Amino acid sequence: MSANVLWIITDDQPRATLAQMPRTWQRLVGRGVRFDRGYAAMPWCGPARASMLTSRYPHHHGCSTNHTHRPFVERSLDRDTVATRLRAGTTYDTGYFGKYMNGLAGDPTYVAPGWRRWVTTVGSGGRVNVDGENRETGSQRAADRFALDRLTTYLARQADRGPWFAVWSTSTPHDPYTPSRRHHDDFDGVVWDPPAFNEADMSDKPTWLRDLPPQDPARMREVLEGKLEELQDLDDQVARVLEVLRETGQHERTWVFLVSDNGYLMGEHRIFRKEQPYEESAGVPYVVRGPGVAPGVSDALVSQVDLMPTTLEIAGLDPDAGRDLDGRSLLGPLRSGDWSGWRRRLLVENTNLGWAMLREGPHVFVDHHERGEQELYDLGADPHQLSSLRDVDTSRWSVPLDRLRTARGRALRALEA
Repeated sequence: MSANVLWIITDDQPRATLAQMPRTWQRLVGRGVRFDRGYAAMPWCGPARASMLTSRYPHHHGCSTNHTHRPFVERSLDRDTVATRLRAGTTYDTGYFGKYMNGLAGDPTYVAPGWRRWVTTVGSGGRVNVDGENRETGSQRAADRFALDRLTTYLARQADRGPWFAVWSTSTPHDPYTPSRRHHDDFDGVVWDPPAFNEADMSDKPTWLRDLPPQDPARMREVLEGKLEELQDLDDQVARVLEVLRETGQHERTWVFLVSDNGYLMGEHRIFRKEQPYEESAGVPYVVRGPGVAPGVSDALVSQVDLMPTTLEIAGLDPDAGRDLDGRSLLGPLRSGDWSGWRRRLLVENTNLGWAMLREGPHVFVDHHERGEQELYDLGADPHQLSSLRDVDTSRWSVPLDRLRTARGRALRALEA
C-alpha cells in the first residue's frame, strides 16, 4: 500500500521552541530528521502558505501581502497545488483541517479544488467552514479544536482505505495567547534575555532599523510565556494525532512533516513579530519522519517549497509534470542519508518589504534591494547576527541572489547548485 502523508503546520513558532515540546520531541523529532537550517520561503503567514501549497516562491506566485486568499484564487493558483496534483494523478484521498489562507473570511463558503474533506477556520472569531457550510464554535481555540477533532476522525476512518494526504494547520502559538487551564501556568516567570535582545549597537543594521526604540522586556517575556504555554497544548495534540496513527496501524506507513509558517522575533535586534530576514524570523522548525528514514539531525538547507515535490514523489508522481516546481524533493536524500547532491544555497525573500536573503555555507547575505542597503553575517562566528561584516566584496553573494529572486522552476534549482 502507498504511504500516507501528513503535514503539521504551526503558526508563528520560533525554531528554538521545538525543544520545549517534550512529547513531540520524543515521538516525532527523535524518530525523524530535524533540519537545523529550515527556512520559510517568506516569513509571513499568507505568502508562506501559498508557497507551501504550490512550491512557488513569492516572486513566482505573486501573493505579497497577508491578504492572500483573493489573489491566490484570482490567479488560479488554487488549481495547481499539491492537492489537485494528487487527486488528478493518484488514488490518494485528501483532507485539509484548520487554518488556510489569510482572507478566507471574505469568501466563507469557499472550498479549494483538490480537497475531498475541507474543515477550515474562517477568520479569528470561531467560525468553521465544513465542506462549504459554515458553523459557529464560539472562539478561535474552539475552532482549532473542532478542526483537530475532525482530523482525528478522518485519520481513523482512513485506516482500511487507500492512501491519504492531509494537512493539519493549527493557529498555535499565534496571539492572542489562550493556553488551556492545564498549561496556563507552565512557564510563569520564564526568563527571556537572548544575546540579540534589544541589541545595543545597531550601527551595522539598515538605516531604517537604527533608531528603533528598545522593546519592553516584560512584554516580550510575556509573549514568550504565552507561546510556550500554548505549545504545551499543541504538544498534547500532536501526541494525540500520532497515537491515532499508531492505534489504527498507520504509523509505520505514514510520513509526517512538521513546519511553521514563519518564526518570530521577540525583541531581538529591537524587532517584534516577523517578516524580517533574521534567523529568529526566517528560520522555522522543520522535521520529517517517515518509512525507512534514519533519525538524526541534518544541516541541509531546506525550504517550505520542498514540501510539495517531496509529497508528490512519495505518491509516485513526477513533481515537475505539467509545471516545474521551485522546490526539491527530499525523498531520495532522506532515504539514503546522502545530501551531497543537495542545494548549496537557498533563497528567502519578502516581496512586500523588498528584501531577499541568500543562505550559503555559514553566511547570510541580505539585499534590501528597494532601499539600496545590504547585510552580511557569518553565522559560524556570529550566530546571533550582531555584527554585519563590513569592507567585504559582496558580489560573491549578490550576483547569485539577483538571479535567484527572479528565477523559477528548474532554472532556479540550477542556480542553487
